[in-house]
Amino acid sequence: MNTRAAIIGDVHGQATQLKSMLMAVADRQIVLVGDYVNRGPDTGQTLDLLIELKSREPSTVFLLGNHEVLFLEFLDGRLPFVKFAALGGLPTIRSYVAHTHEDVRIDLSRKLPKEHYDFLLTCTTHFETAELVVSHCGINPRDPESRSRRDMVTATHPDLFAGDFRPSKLVICGHYSQASRKPYVADNLICIDTGCGTAGAPLTALLLPERIFLQR
Repeated sequence: MNTRAAIIGDVHGQATQLKSMLMAVADRQIVLVGDYVNRGPDTGQTLDLLIELKSREPSTVFLLGNHEVLFLEFLDGRLPFVKFAALGGLPTIRSYVAHTHEDVRIDLSRKLPKEHYDFLLTCTTHFETAELVVSHCGINPRDPESRSRRDMVTATHPDLFAGDFRPSKLVICGHYSQASRKPYVADNLICIDTGCGTAGAPLTALLLPERIFLQR
């Protein structure tokens, strides 16, 4: 990239870490790889920060993560409560609804600000230049030219991490939480999901063109 950029990994409801990271990279174009919701305690505050960032810096790129898809499917009635809860949805519900006496989905839909719902609908599947492609779950090694929502957002591509896969562009993704809490770096693949949203795990950003990492 010709511009100075910061690619920010999975946030998962950790608003305090996100706020600190945004302050640290305020002089760069920002691309966020998705998974803003679930697991961590502050989904509502996280989305407030992102919406304010979108208003202040229109060049910011907000990618869609599989957890945003899950959240929308739960709100639309396509995903059962039990499955949403098992995938980290309970903290998201609690960030909007302190107590519920009726149907959880109905209560959440009433409390969720319209601007939060609308923001999730505007997130895009990928960001691509002549040198790199950024998406939530990377690219499909079996169909590297595919830019489908499934291949960019909701699929899992374990073959990305096979030593014999050599993408033609630098691929930057989240989605694959690194137990080491450090980014995964190979010749043309970087994964910046370092577990943010789980206890004590950092939020990671990749700074370009320097290819150095920043954690909060």
